[in-house]
This record gives sequence, structure tokens and C-alpha cells, in this order.
Amino acid sequence: MILTKEAVRSRSRRRRGIAVVVAFIFVAVGLSVRLADLQLFSSDAYVEYGQGQRIRKVKLAADRGRILDRNGVELAISVPQTTVWADPTHVEDPAAAAAALAPVLGMDEERLLARLSEPDQHTYLARTVPDDVAARVGDLKLKGVYLLRESARFNPAGNSLGQAVVGSVDVDQKGISGLEYQYDRMLGGVPGEMLMERSHDGRTIPTGVREVKPEKSGADLFLTIDRSLQFEAEQALKRQIEKVSASSGTVIIMVPATGEILAMASVGRDDEGNPISLGENRAVTWAYEPGSVMKSVVFSGVIEEGLGAPHHVREVNHWIDLYDQRFTDHTEYGTVVYSMEEILGRSSNTGTVEWALMLGSDRLHAYLSRFGVGSVTELGFKGESSGLMPPRSQWSGTDVASFALGQGILVTPLQVLMAYNILANGGIRVPPTLVRSAVAADGQEIPLKRDKARKIVSKSTADQMTQMLVTVVREGTGRKAQVEGYSIAGKTGTGQKASLSGGYEDSEGLTHHTATFAGFYPAENPQLSMIVVIDEPVTNIYASQAAAPLFADLAKYSLQRLRIAPPVDIVAVKPRLGPAPTPQATPAPTPQVGQ
Repeated sequence: MILTKEAVRSRSRRRRGIAVVVAFIFVAVGLSVRLADLQLFSSDAYVEYGQGQRIRKVKLAADRGRILDRNGVELAISVPQTTVWADPTHVEDPAAAAAALAPVLGMDEERLLARLSEPDQHTYLARTVPDDVAARVGDLKLKGVYLLRESARFNPAGNSLGQAVVGSVDVDQKGISGLEYQYDRMLGGVPGEMLMERSHDGRTIPTGVREVKPEKSGADLFLTIDRSLQFEAEQALKRQIEKVSASSGTVIIMVPATGEILAMASVGRDDEGNPISLGENRAVTWAYEPGSVMKSVVFSGVIEEGLGAPHHVREVNHWIDLYDQRFTDHTEYGTVVYSMEEILGRSSNTGTVEWALMLGSDRLHAYLSRFGVGSVTELGFKGESSGLMPPRSQWSGTDVASFALGQGILVTPLQVLMAYNILANGGIRVPPTLVRSAVAADGQEIPLKRDKARKIVSKSTADQMTQMLVTVVREGTGRKAQVEGYSIAGKTGTGQKASLSGGYEDSEGLTHHTATFAGFYPAENPQLSMIVVIDEPVTNIYASQAAAPLFADLAKYSLQRLRIAPPVDIVAVKPRLGPAPTPQATPAPTPQVGQ
């Protein structure tokens, strides 16, 4: 069949029309499928996306819990204050706003302008400003500048009192040091959240979505610290380091039976040389060579191992050569016969070395370890030092003597006091603690983990050591630690400080010292224990003069403060130390042969 030109054109138009219809059908079906997908299957995702574009989350800080002393006296609290913030997208004239705010906030105008010109919808201008400043900002009625109620940390007892223990927080109320850091999660609570709807241009819609998830306040922390004892310890320590021209000092007062720390003071000097309370808790972060105060650990080991008793005597020279090193006493007296009690009472170095050699390196290492040398305590305080004691395999032939005299090892003041607490507790080590309890915002007490007590030496050993330490204070090097009407058990320790270049002399040939007195009282029923450490005393380097008198002053104050009565029956005790030996010259060193 022959088609005319008109018929061909007509058929072509029909085909194009059919193609257009088919294409339209495919497009319509595709759009229908996509619409169905959006409406039936992906609607939630797109709704969520849309909400994310217009819903803004604002974090609501929780009220931080209080820190209180053992008697409920507030040491750290959070007080409501106002923060100034801005939504730069709402600020119509950033330059004018910056010029108005600068003199009110006491800030640089250029710095404020930079913040008000940021592309973000939230920027802090000034955190926790005083109420009068907040009121003046409010009076400016600047569009896009808002006020937010927040909290600021405040120490009612004074910012310096107990700061090394209590610690501090940052501007966001997060603990950064001390107990504020250690118990930050418990104190900080759980922050809340507020959702606010905004328009397409970023402005908050007053009648839009607004949901609030309330915050949960933090728990209150009740410490073992006694505010009055803490204050007295810090003030007395400041006076003492001034008196002996020392660089710093540390005091810890504890209840040995419970491990509760009643006072923990760290004092140093500012740039002008004035005594100040430190932010660093040197009672646990600073390790030093303690000197003769560690002799009590040596004799505890000797008695526990059955190698000797307080009344056992031995011949003692005022010098002893061990390998290539000579050990001497502070006075020259030739050869005498001393009981163990006299050796400790007079703090004889050579007599202690003789007993330490009998104990031996292996057992001395074991007892130093058992008494806590080289290990952090259970306190859990940020930055606590473990001290330092070399592994037994690294000991030299003279280390048994050096370590027995408290030289060559490093300990913290808390480690030393914990060793004396063991003796006060009849041989039992009770872990230290700074926190008595924690109470949630709803009034419920929060259980706290407590480490278990451990037996270190027998009660018999502890009792014998206590009697010898009483003699140290009554008749020996600790006489200035006495408190009238009470029996004090304790020991002095004058340690040499190692120089950075090695040895015990600085670049000018001078030796620096630490002075320590540690003990407990009343000796017949120990209720309190204390350590005093004076770092680098100048006018008198000996612990008997630099540390013991402060121990006596604080012991007297603490006994009165806690109303601990003296014994009803005061029994006169006969002297247990004989007369001091006659001084004699020291012979020249002789070489040692053998191992």
C-alpha cells in the first residue's frame, strides 16, 4: 500500500504522541513511587532532619554538691551567678553592642566584637559575673545578648584553707584537682537539657517547641577533715617555717584506728618569700629521704623475726665501715654497750646498722615493703607518689645500712605516718581516707568503697615498739614533742636531701636537710597520730628542734579540740636510758675485705 505524504506525517505524529504519553507515564510512576517512599518509608528520617535544622539544644548545668568537714561546716559550695552569652545571628549591630558591653564587662572591645561576629549561634561573653554586672547588662537591652543562670564555686572558709585537699573546679564546674577531681562524677550530678525551636533565619520562636529535661543535682561530700584542726595546722606550720627559715612544710593528723585524716596541711612560700598554703598536696605528691624516722621499721622487723628485744644489748661503736662507706653517729663516743631501746632512743646510726645487718637485706626489703614503702596508699588522691625503693635485686652491699637509716629511699609524709599508724593499731594497717560519707540530693547516703585492714606485725611487736617510742620522747631525741599529762610515742628523723647532680652537696658544697617527727598519742590508748615534716630548715636542721616542738603544739591543740582527757592515773617511770657516753675521737677508716 502506497501512503501519501500526508498519511506518513500523520503516522509520525501519532508515534511521537504515544512516546510522550509513555514517558509521562514513567515519570508519573517514578514520582508516585518516590512520594510513597517519602510518605510511607522515609518520613521519619526527613522529619528528624527538619527538626535538627530548627531545634537547638541548650545544656543545663546541674547544681554541684557541697563539700563539708566532719562537723557539717561547708568547705566548698556552688552559688548561683549569671553568665552573659550571645546569639550573633540575632545581634543587629555587633560593633555597637561591643562598645556598649566592653565597659560593663571590663573586657576588650575588639575581643567582644570578634565574638559577636562569629557565625555560631551561641558564644559566651563572660562567665559567672557578679549580680550588679548582670543587672547592668540587662539594662542595656541589647538584641541577641542574653543572661543565663549558672553556678560558681565558692569556699566559705576561705579560698586557701584546705585547698590542697579540697581542690578546685574549672569555669564549667568540672573538678580539676583534689577531691573536686577525685569525686567529680559524684559531686557534679547529671546535667539537664532544654530544646528550643528556631525559625529558618535562626531566631528563637517564642511559641515554638520548648522541652526541658531537668538536671539532677550532685551529692554532698562529708570529709574526715576537721576545719578547726586544718586551720590551726596551716597557721602553726606557717609560723614554724618562718621560725626555722624553711622552704616548706607538711602536717598530717589522723585517727589511726579508722584511718580518718583530720588535717592535711601543705605550706610553702610565694614569690616574695611569704609563707602560704599551697594548692599542691605535698603530703602525698612529694617524696623525700626521711632519715632516722624509718628506724622504727627496722626494729619492728628485728622484733617480729625474734632476733632481738628492746632490752637486748650489743656493743656499739660510734663509727662502722661497711665496704667502702663509713657510717657514723652525730657524736663521737668510742665503744659502748647499748640496749635496742637505747639505740632507738638516742637514734644511734651505727647501732641501727648493726641490727639491720642481723636482719639482712632480704628481710629489710620485705618489711619496708610491708610497711608501705614504694607503694601508693589506698587514698586514691590525684598525683599521689609511690615513693621509691629499688628492687631487691638492685641493692648494693651498703644499701641495707643506708635504707635502714632512711637514706637512699623516697617516701611521702603520708607513707611515713601510715607506718606509725600500724604500731598505734597493734600491728594492723587501716587504710587512710578523707571522706566519711556521701549524701545524694534526695537525702540517701551513697555507699563508698572501703579497703580492708591488714595485719602487718603482731600486737606484741607493736606494743614493744610503742614502749620504745615513748622512751624516745621521754628521754631521747624527741623530748621537745612532750605534752604535759600525756604520753607521746614518736621518733625524730633528720634526712639529707640528694642534689640534682648526685650526692648530698649542692654546687656550693652545702647539704640541705629535712626534719621529721612522727608519732601517736596518748601512747597507752592511741587516738590520734601526726607527722610534721619541715623541708630545708636553716636556723636548726635537726628534727628534735625543727619538727618536734610543732608536733607538741599541735598535739596539745588537737587533744583539747577533741576533748581527749589525760590518763586518770599518772605513773612515774624510772629513766630507761643510761647516761650519755663520754665523747671520743673517731679512728681513721680502715679498708674492708670480703663481700
